[in-house]
Amino acid sequence: MDIPGQPRRFASTAELIAAEEPDFPSFLFSEPKLVEAIRTFQSGFDGLLTYAVKANPSAHILSIMHREGISAFDVASLTEMALIGEHAPGAALHYNNPIKSRREIKRAYEDFGVRTFTIDHVAQLDQLAAVVPPSPDVEVTVRFKAGKALKSYDFGTKFGVMEAGAVELATLVRHMGYTTSLCFHVGSQCEEAYAFERHIAAAGRIAQDAGVILKRLNVGGGFPATYISSSAPPLEVYFETIRTAVTDTFGSCKPELIAEPGRGLVTPSTSLLLRVKHQRGEQSVYLNDGVYGSLMEAMILEFMPPIRVWRGDRILTGESWNFTVFGPTCDSYDMMPQTFILPEAITEDDYIEFGLMGAYTQASLTPFNGFDRRDLYWVDDILV
Repeated sequence: MDIPGQPRRFASTAELIAAEEPDFPSFLFSEPKLVEAIRTFQSGFDGLLTYAVKANPSAHILSIMHREGISAFDVASLTEMALIGEHAPGAALHYNNPIKSRREIKRAYEDFGVRTFTIDHVAQLDQLAAVVPPSPDVEVTVRFKAGKALKSYDFGTKFGVMEAGAVELATLVRHMGYTTSLCFHVGSQCEEAYAFERHIAAAGRIAQDAGVILKRLNVGGGFPATYISSSAPPLEVYFETIRTAVTDTFGSCKPELIAEPGRGLVTPSTSLLLRVKHQRGEQSVYLNDGVYGSLMEAMILEFMPPIRVWRGDRILTGESWNFTVFGPTCDSYDMMPQTFILPEAITEDDYIEFGLMGAYTQASLTPFNGFDRRDLYWVDDILV
């Protein structure tokens, strides 16, 4: 399969800098790193591997995932459905955003062939039924929550119904004649594997109390990236926790499993190369992108990525200090919340490479203040 817009490929970050001297914020994409992450999930997770498009909707990401055997995608909007139709034709679409209008439901069902919808409120079931006739061919997934994971970015304040409400919803779905499934999300960058066990146990109780034989159980995302600041166990611990919990809860009547990782799949695929515009008194550096661009997520999820500093095509070393990192805009909000240990000699035109930046960087860019250009390079050996 041809990968859309594939540029020249470089062996390493050093080779890229020597050849291109990029002066704009640059995403360095490693196809080998993405393929490795996909295969880790394919070999470790006992179920259908889907991808949460919101984490990185770039064409090259979607095309490679489709090529590598990902046959279904978690979509939240009509725009994401169209992207999958273009870059992963024939893949199944799971409309897992509970918030959608009747018009959106109608287009998803009629124009994009969606047959899997997620709800977490009875009013959403009414919306769906007004547009999509009840049928066993249509899967309605009830999203529930069973407590916040101790270490994760919480989604429960916006989505998910508590256990008793999930029983009522699942019962209604079954009586109306749809195929019934359940799903949950333990929260982004979840560093507590037990959270999956707790939610799977709750799914068993919900199914039993509702008198439902589940078609599928979607264990969501939340699989963590290996940031320096992370205390999460290896992914294999999560896979084994899920495997054991499903067996313990459902026995021989196990539902089909689905996972929808976003961050866990794409984070290692991309590093971010930013250039120093200004250094001030061994206290602060100003870069050519910031929180209105590729560093936005640092304001929401305070993680520490690996970093290295380049002077030309050589890594800059020497005595280091704590620096405050600012973006290029005129807004004082454009500042990283944590300090970074950088070489004291860092100066204008040096580069900082941030590793593990494949998730929520390209998805959340803005053109604020006219800083609207970001370039993409294919680089096999990047910082992870």
